[in-house]
This record gives sequence, C-alpha cells and structure tokens, in this order.
Amino acid sequence: MINPQALSRRLRVAVKVPRDPGFGALRRATRAAIVIPMAFAFAELLLGEPQSLIFVMFGCFSLLVISDFGGLRRPRAIAYLMATIVGGALVALGTLVSSSAWLAAVVMLLVGFAISFSRIFGGYVAAANIGMLLAFVIAVTIPGSADVIPARVGGWAVAGLVSTAAAVTLWPLFERVTTHHQAAKALLAVADLVEGMRSATGESDLPRLEEAARQKVEMARRAHAAMAKRPTGPARRARAFAELLIELERVLEIIERPFTEQRPVVRPGLAEGDRLVASVVAALRSSADVLTGGPEPDLHAIEVAREEHRAARDHWAAEQLRAGRPVEQVLDGLDFDDTLRVVSYLAFALGGNAITVAGARPDVGDTAVHVLRTIRTHLESPSTVLQGSLRVAIGLALAVWIARTFGFSHSFWIVLGTIQVLRSNAMGTGRTVLLAVAGNAIGVVIGGLFAAFAGNHPALMWAAFPIAVFGAAYAATTIGFMLSQAAFTINLIVVFNLISPAGWQIGLVRIEDLVVGALISLLVGLLLWPQGARRELARGLGSSYRGLAAYLDQGFDRVLGFQAASAADPARQIVVRARDRADEAFDTFLTERGVGSSDQETAALLLSSANHAILAGDLLGVIAGAMGYSGAGCADGAREVRGQVRALLGAYLGLADRLSLSHATEPESRVSAAALREAELNCLRRWHSDAEVGRGAMAVVMAGEWVQNLARLESDLEEAVSTVVEGARKPWWR
Repeated sequence: MINPQALSRRLRVAVKVPRDPGFGALRRATRAAIVIPMAFAFAELLLGEPQSLIFVMFGCFSLLVISDFGGLRRPRAIAYLMATIVGGALVALGTLVSSSAWLAAVVMLLVGFAISFSRIFGGYVAAANIGMLLAFVIAVTIPGSADVIPARVGGWAVAGLVSTAAAVTLWPLFERVTTHHQAAKALLAVADLVEGMRSATGESDLPRLEEAARQKVEMARRAHAAMAKRPTGPARRARAFAELLIELERVLEIIERPFTEQRPVVRPGLAEGDRLVASVVAALRSSADVLTGGPEPDLHAIEVAREEHRAARDHWAAEQLRAGRPVEQVLDGLDFDDTLRVVSYLAFALGGNAITVAGARPDVGDTAVHVLRTIRTHLESPSTVLQGSLRVAIGLALAVWIARTFGFSHSFWIVLGTIQVLRSNAMGTGRTVLLAVAGNAIGVVIGGLFAAFAGNHPALMWAAFPIAVFGAAYAATTIGFMLSQAAFTINLIVVFNLISPAGWQIGLVRIEDLVVGALISLLVGLLLWPQGARRELARGLGSSYRGLAAYLDQGFDRVLGFQAASAADPARQIVVRARDRADEAFDTFLTERGVGSSDQETAALLLSSANHAILAGDLLGVIAGAMGYSGAGCADGAREVRGQVRALLGAYLGLADRLSLSHATEPESRVSAAALREAELNCLRRWHSDAEVGRGAMAVVMAGEWVQNLARLESDLEEAVSTVVEGARKPWWR
C-alpha cells in the first residue's frame, strides 16, 4: 500500500520549481501575455496590413521578452524609446536591401558585426543586442519594396510604444534598487569593521564585526548574481557597481590579513590616525547613503586626513628612533598603520564608484575618450568580443544568403534559428543544435495537434494566443533551452495560423528552416574559433599579468629611487586594456555550457586579483609622485628590496607564461620576508643616526610592505592558475 506522506515527499523532491529571482520571468511573461495579443488585435483590426502584423508581433516580443530593459521608470522608458527608434531605422534599412540576396547578405554581415560588437558598451546597448538583430533580420529576409517601409516601420513603432507603456506601468521589477540596498548594508557593515580596528573595545569584537561584514558583502554579491541576465542601466554604472563589490571584498581581505599578521601589534596611537579612521568610516557610510538616494560622500576629507596622517607617522617614527626605541618595534608600528592607509585608498575608490553608481554624470570629454579607448581595446587581438562579433556576423550573413538564394518559405526562421543556437564554442553550439531540434519537434507535435483541432475555430486560436505567448516568454529564462524552444514553436504555430491559417503543416516548415539555420551555426562554430572563451580567457589573463609585471616594476623603481616619477603612464594603459579584454572573455565564458560555479569563481579570483595588483601599482605611483618618497636616501636598503622585487615579478611573469599557454620557467628565487625586513630595519637604523635618511627609509619600508602583500597574493593564485590552464588546454569537443 502506498504511503501518501512518502509519495508527497517524493513528489516534492521530483518537481523542481523554476529559478525566478524576484518573479522577474513571471512578471515579464504575464506582461507579454496581456500586451502582445492586444497589440496584435489592434494591428489586425485597425491597420489591416499583413506587413504590420508581423512587425507588431515580433517587435513586442523583441522588446518585452528578449530585451526587457531594467532600471527605474524614466531611464527604462528612454531605453525603450531609443530601441524603438533604432529598431525602426534597422527595419527600414533591411527592407531597402531585401530585394537582392547578395546585397542582403553583405549588409547583414556589416550590421550583424556592428550590433554584436556594440555589446562592449554594456548596459542598455548590450540588453538590446538580440532584439535589434531580430528587427533587421525580419526585414531583410522578407523581401519587400520601398513601398512597404511605412507599414513595416509603423508596425515596429506600434510595438515600441506599446512596449514602452507596458514596461513602465505593468509590474516593473526594480532590481537595481534591491542590489543597491544590499550593497549599502555591506558598506555600513564594513564601516563598522573599520571603526572597530582602532578602538580597544572593537579589537575584542573584531571577529564578530568581520563575520558580519563578510555576510553582508556575500549577500550583496548574491543579490547582484541573482539579477536577471540583462543589464539594468548604463554600462558605466554597471561597471562601477561590479568594481564596488570587488573593492568591498578587498577591504575585508586587507583587514582580515593585515601587514602585521603573526607579529606583535605596536600601535603608534596617533590622533591623526583616529581622524583618518573617522574620515574613512564617514566616507563608507556616506557611500551607503548615496546608493539609497542620499548626498555624495566627502572624499576630499580622506585625502586631507591621509596627508596629515602621513606627516604624523613620519614624525612618530623619527621621535621613537631618537628616544631609543628598538627599530623592530618602530617598524611594527609603521606596518600597523600601513594597513589603515591601504584601507583608506580603497575607501576613496569605493566612494567614487558609489557616486557613479548613483548616477553622477562623467564629463563629455572623458566619455568620448573612454568610448574610443574601449573600441580600440576590443579591436585588438586576442579579443573574444571581436571573435564573437565576426562569428555572429558571418553566420547570419551566410544564413541570409542561403535562405534567400534557395527560396525557403519563412526564410527568416532560418536566420532566427542561427541566432538561437550559435554559441561561443563549437561544443556548446552542437549541444544547442540537438536541444533546439528536439524542443521544436515537441512544439510541432503539441502545436500541430492543437492547430488540427482548432484550425477552423478562430475563437479557440485567439483564446490560446495569450497562453502561448505566456509559455514562450516564461520558458525563455526559466525552464531550459529545449522546453523554451518547444514553447516558442507552439507560439509561432498559433500566431501564423492567426495571420494566415495553415494548420499543422506550418510546424513542419518551422523544423525544416530551423535545421538549416542550426547546421549553418554548427558549421560556423566549427570553423571560427571552436575553442570558445576558455582559451582566450586564459590568454587574456596572461596578458593582464604580464602587463602587471611591467607596471609594478615601474612603480617599485620609482619608489625605490631607480626611476624618476612621471605623469605619463603608458604601462598602466597597457595593463588596463589587457584587463578589459580579459573581463569580456570572462563575460563570454560565463555563458558557455558546462561552466560550473567553481570554474566561475576561479576565473573571478584571477580577475579581481589583477585589479588588486593594479591598485598596488597605482598606490606606488602615489607614494613616489604625489608624496615624493624615494629610496635613494637609503640606497643599500633600496637595492636589497629591489632584488626581492625582481623575485616577485619573476613569479608573476611565471603565472603570465602559464596562462598564455607557453612554457613557463620557474623563478630563480622567491621573495624572502626575512631579507625584506632586514633591509627595512637597516634603513631605520641609519635614520636613527642620520636624520636625512628619513624619507628614504620610509620609502623602503612602504615598498617592502607592498612586496610582501603582492607575494602573498601571488601564492594564493597558484592553484587558480593551474585550474584555468587545465581548462584552456582541453580540446574543443570536451
């Protein structure tokens, strides 16, 4: 006899609820199920133009389901209206070139590359990518003269206006507000932790404060990761928010693993240190406020407090040495406050990113330079964006030419099939082809049976229309690719039977065209960079770490007095471009099938560590430039530290060689913490007897601390590098 409770438990385990954070997919699908049938009925009854019907239907689906811009109401409405204008222009262009198969293919190549490449700007541009491609594809694959342009553009315009109104009024999901609130809570928790660093009561409470801050930062990261895959705002704000989360984690790492770890704690007890802490805490809390609509943080106060603290710390060290305090204790006191100073730099960066996330406008000149630099970065090889854009452009152009040359009915389904299954690697494309064919076969069987039953009953078709739209929209992001293809095919069968009754046979045409488009995608995937993003991610990371070695070498030489400080910094530009390409490769890597969460975390660790090392290079530049420190005043100590820098950079170049998939030689030596400490102590001893050595000794101390910090970071990356390299060396079919 069956136990009802056991059966109930079994069913609960077997039935998996679709993942839908914030019920975003449910809102989107319900909105589409209401709006698309109403817009379609309006076009059929009032416009009475078959050309308009297709563009109303696919325009609404492109904007409400595929693009579905996020953000607050005003920027969301502007994004929809801009997409309507751009889409209308693409519809007109596609119609103009649709008369010739060759012309259509050539223009598809150019337009496909331009639209696909534009995703480098992120934000709404990236969110509109597939929707804009679809607008052009439908126009270019359905031949039409210039006379039909008004009807087509009019249908797209109706879709755009209806979609705009629906998106801002019908259950909008303000994901950005939620993530901002989570980030604000994390900032407040980190502010409490920084405050606890300096107080006697806070020290005993530090483990609790660290755990609370870690939990809040992790919650902010999860909220960001759980957002729908579309961007929710302008690219600069999205980048700033991602960097803000990384910087929060870095603050935690610095505090949890301070420079004086495993050494006696010597507190200089400077009032200027307390004021620096107060300015950092105030900036962190104000950064939390600005994310939730409050005033901007006073970042200048951090700079003022840090400069006062620098002078006071130098004075403290000189006094302690004159008073005869052991140089070991003086060095430990300096190291204690170095942790605070690094946290202050991170807080300054956090505040700047919080202001950008909240909507501060950059000045136009900087924006123009950034746009040109971004384009240049991703036109250089290797670039997964360049490779992906060429792959998409060539695949779509080939699909357009085949569809038009061989006279397939509903030829745009061929190109649509190419868009749907083309992935960044050959293995992913092959898997998607199989899933697409299986899903469409399921959809044809179900949709065909319904069409055969309800073909002569328009009322049944109209009743099924919103249900079919809901299923296609909801399945698109929740229940897997195969079932989403089945739902989309059922929706197409219903739509085309409403436009021109064709019964179940329309499903067979759909499968035929999809198979052709899928085979085109498979061919392109096999011929053009079949490896996908794994290899380019590794090489991009390798270029980043190679550039980092040069940038850090330059920074250390300036601090140690072997190179004059300079405003121009080409080494930084090189490493930032390499890091940006690695970022794009990582974004592509995340979309590939078979990528587990551990693989994502490993790659993310290497990227965030590169950012940390860039920050170190920036701070070395500040020490040598704005602060004017130079190790020339303690040449012997500077030379000893420089030798350890060479060992450090050799280790980073070894990581770069391994990531670049070339032969990596073992570094001749490793960083010696004992040698660094002895060099620093020798400089402090000389300072005790020669007051002129002071700034040189401080330069050596600060350089030595950064060598140790970066050496510790490098050792943490060994396992991650091995994992990424192993994945990059796998053949494309694995």
